[in-house]
Amino acid sequence: MASIINEEELKIFLRETVRDLADEMLSNELSGHTWGIDEFRKACCGGKDKPWVSTFIFAPFKKEIDVKNGGWLIPAHGKGTKFVIFAKPACEWMEENRQRIDWEARILK
Repeated sequence: MASIINEEELKIFLRETVRDLADEMLSNELSGHTWGIDEFRKACCGGKDKPWVSTFIFAPFKKEIDVKNGGWLIPAHGKGTKFVIFAKPACEWMEENRQRIDWEARILK
């Protein structure tokens, strides 16, 4: 018996709908939220330690991620100050640029 619904088109429609809903939920969850370096490293960096994140993400990409240049990071300036990270654009940037980061790099002691 012939099917009235094209199964492939239904799969494509459902996949796109679920993806759109997930994107919207993530956007709503992260919009307007800020993190410190600890939340950022756990959510976006696989739990890498703070010096690793500073050395291999913040330093090499400083110009493009700095809030002054339209990025998502307000850098810490000296003792007693903290990094402020805008969660949503940080997650989006990390997703788009993950191939540019040397995830196997190690800090020499």
